Amino acid sequence: MDMSRVFKAAPSEEIMIRKERDALILSFPRPVLTLSWAVLNGGFCRADHILNHQVHIGDAAFIADPELWLQKQVQRRKLHGRTVALVTGVAMTSLVQFSSRHGAAEVTCFATVGCANALSAGDAASFNGDAIACPHTINIILLVRPGLRQEAMVEAVQIATEGRVRALYESGVLSSRSTLRATGTGTDCIAVVSLGEPESRYCGKHTKLGELLGLASYTSVKKGVAASRHRPMNSDREDLARSRS
Repeated sequence: MDMSRVFKAAPSEEIMIRKERDALILSFPRPVLTLSWAVLNGGFCRADHILNHQVHIGDAAFIADPELWLQKQVQRRKLHGRTVALVTGVAMTSLVQFSSRHGAAEVTCFATVGCANALSAGDAASFNGDAIACPHTINIILLVRPGLRQEAMVEAVQIATEGRVRALYESGVLSSRSTLRATGTGTDCIAVVSLGEPESRYCGKHTKLGELLGLASYTSVKKGVAASRHRPMNSDREDLARSRS
């Protein structure tokens, strides 16, 4: 599977979307301001591409050095400029895309949802200093127009997180380590992309942009959880069990 299409973020701004067997690639006509805690090029940066790449549990090269592994995936695809790269255990056949808009404001969400290592905030830590072997995760990429100022991008991460938590609560997803309702997984990532000039200072829940952000995150995760429950043989949890054996 290698499908390319164009997404128009604005009449003069076309974004190339490439969906491969094991990766989603978003390529922008010019560098865009992004905020994430992605493995590769996390934090605030100007990015030419965003990559969400699937990795299989037990991949020794990834476990040894996740950042180097992602750099090689970027080089293999000849993605020039700077790439913000996330990693997931979820196949691209389960990718969810959802857009919410009102007037000139629009938010488009791309999400891959795997809940095998679902956790609740405050659960007992499980990391013992070794490399993380389980990449199951909920990855959320949000394209936001009009553009956001940096402080608004931080707020957008909060709104997207609340949307994810709401979806998990409504879906009844439980922590894999306790009896609590899950608030995410142990390896989630959110990437916010500001399209256009940074106009908006606020995007909280009282604002229309905050409504669109929350709706896009919530709907995408809710759809992703539902799809994960129809994957054969509950493959997420089987892979997780193998990674711990």
